[in-house]
Amino acid sequence: MKNKFLFLYISILLLACSPKEELNIISGEFLFYQGAAVLNTGTEIYGVVVDDTMKELHEQCIAIQKDEYDMVKVYVKGTIAENPSNEGWEQILSIKEIDSIAPSDPVTSPPIQINID
Repeated sequence: MKNKFLFLYISILLLACSPKEELNIISGEFLFYQGAAVLNTGTEIYGVVVDDTMKELHEQCIAIQKDEYDMVKVYVKGTIAENPSNEGWEQILSIKEIDSIAPSDPVTSPPIQINID
């Protein structure tokens, strides 16, 4: 009986000490369009893995998007990995948790005018 408890104790201890997936906290502008998703942080652009969590984020973003091309400011937790495919962005983000979303900041700079004589 003692051996069974010792085995159980050691098993629980090993499971508790096993490495856990490191989540990155990331904020940026998110867009899902025609089956592809991207997150622009301002310094990096990540392809986003299309899964249930990403689809949930997209559903939340639809409510505040002005049109289908409008990017939405998001705060998420996820893992970043090298893209195994030759297509798309060099790094991909797999979203694990959605913290919050907000409308993107409006563009405040005046439009560029071109005078044609």
